[in-house]
Amino acid sequence: MVALVLLVDLRGAIGFSSFGVLVYYAVANLAALRQPAEHRRWPRALQVAGMAGCVAMAAALPLGSVLAGLAVLAIGVAGRLVARRLTTAP
Repeated sequence: MVALVLLVDLRGAIGFSSFGVLVYYAVANLAALRQPAEHRRWPRALQVAGMAGCVAMAAALPLGSVLAGLAVLAIGVAGRLVARRLTTAP
């Protein structure tokens, strides 16, 4: 592991990973925001602030990391749509 750190620039991987984690938490905040009031533990403003924080931190990442993350996310969504269409086709 030490050799990897010494020989390879890992900043791109760290940025890409950070983008993925921020997307994950933004989705979690969106899910919590959509919960019915009787199941809500925290006020809605907290989920809105959480989503805003995720978006702000993602915007602060290097552009290459964000673009790579968006590309992987788009491929994943497209794959999901294709798989869903194949399983619901008559």
